[in-house]
Amino acid sequence: MRVRTSVVAVTGALLIASSAGVAEGAARADRAAAAAPTAPAAPAAGPTLATYPVPTAGAGLESLTRGPDGSLWFAEEKGWKIGRITVGGAIQEFPVAHDPGQSSGPTDLVAGGDGDLWFLSHAGANVNRMPTSGAYLDRFSDGYAQFGAITAGRSRGVWVSELGGDHTMYRLLGVADGQVEGWQLPNAVDDRSVPMALAPDGALWYGDGGNLERLGEDRQATTHPAPWGGSLSTGSLAYGADGALWATGHEVWGAPPFATYRGGAIGRFDGSRFVSWALPRLAGQSGDPVPHSLELGPDGALWWAEAGAIGRITPGGEISRASIAPWNATDIEFGGDGRLWFIDRAANRVGAITVDAHLFPPRQVARVVKLRAVAGGRAKGRVVAEPACRAGAVVAYAKPRKGKARKIGTGRAKASGRFTVKLRRRAAGKVFVKVRASAPTPGVQCLEARSRAR
Repeated sequence: MRVRTSVVAVTGALLIASSAGVAEGAARADRAAAAAPTAPAAPAAGPTLATYPVPTAGAGLESLTRGPDGSLWFAEEKGWKIGRITVGGAIQEFPVAHDPGQSSGPTDLVAGGDGDLWFLSHAGANVNRMPTSGAYLDRFSDGYAQFGAITAGRSRGVWVSELGGDHTMYRLLGVADGQVEGWQLPNAVDDRSVPMALAPDGALWYGDGGNLERLGEDRQATTHPAPWGGSLSTGSLAYGADGALWATGHEVWGAPPFATYRGGAIGRFDGSRFVSWALPRLAGQSGDPVPHSLELGPDGALWWAEAGAIGRITPGGEISRASIAPWNATDIEFGGDGRLWFIDRAANRVGAITVDAHLFPPRQVARVVKLRAVAGGRAKGRVVAEPACRAGAVVAYAKPRKGKARKIGTGRAKASGRFTVKLRRRAAGKVFVKVRASAPTPGVQCLEARSRAR
């Protein structure tokens, strides 16, 4: 599974990192998170999507990014190529120069602030730069380092983490006269590829075990706990439109490339407090969700890929998930056409999902209306439902022994669900109330409900 990657450099030598989406586990929601809406356990129906076969068989699709030219670009680890697909589905592949015997082709791929594409190759030993014209430019290596994650800098350059050696973080600012311009941050990091994300202020955030680390452009570092709970840790990161740092989490058993992944959770860190939402298995999902490849969408929500599905969470914590089986997204990225694009390594295809009402149909919530009393010209009762569906318009009806029921009053249930409806003069008979259907958010549909007559 793929995590957003980034490139970095050491003084006089370039350091690059390959992002491997090692994310850890199903998160335990704390009390505030537990109060948030729970992710639905059933998949949404019928997303509209299209897939496009990659010309090179068994290309080993690794990473997906949106280039400054508006096309989607992807890395072909086994094909030793960088691919480009337009929003119309036209694919073009560009060979990557390499020496005989190098172990692997392009992996982690990002669009740099300089307008070029940056990626790792040779198992993270090389950092490469390519313009969107496809003309191969540069390859850098210090001869011994191996890098694990790469992400673009704010204005220029890239950040990179080192897998072995001194376990350090680097920032590559650029290249002038063949010399690498950059600097090193002596921060010990976990001995594996780490998830990284760039903050609006230019600082780099990355996951390091049970912590979130911040590295400023002023070279100052701070550590913030990320209490996922149990043996979970951070798998991918993205900054939200709400100014918070969002994360996916899951468990990792064993060491890459032989690791297995379990569980699934989404977390949010607002600068002082970390909360998380556990993800149950979707109906038909053969294994744990294992969310990865977190991405900020044009709608302000955070999107991710998981086993045979995609997910979305709003800044308010409302979660939607949809199966895209038989496809399995290795990485995701929004295109300029508004579709959510993905790569499927096993299928050797690039896909695009239309973001519309068919993707996440509203979750239907049943309600129960209890009419407590009808006296003194008033009907009192309560709507029983989850918090989002307790409030709503309430209509009272008179039910005569013969003939049709007629409306005799209207009111509104409060957030607690309680309501009082003032009744107009009515004929003999019983009274019942209805709470009307409503849609408090685009993802929730509160169903109409009727009380018993009394």
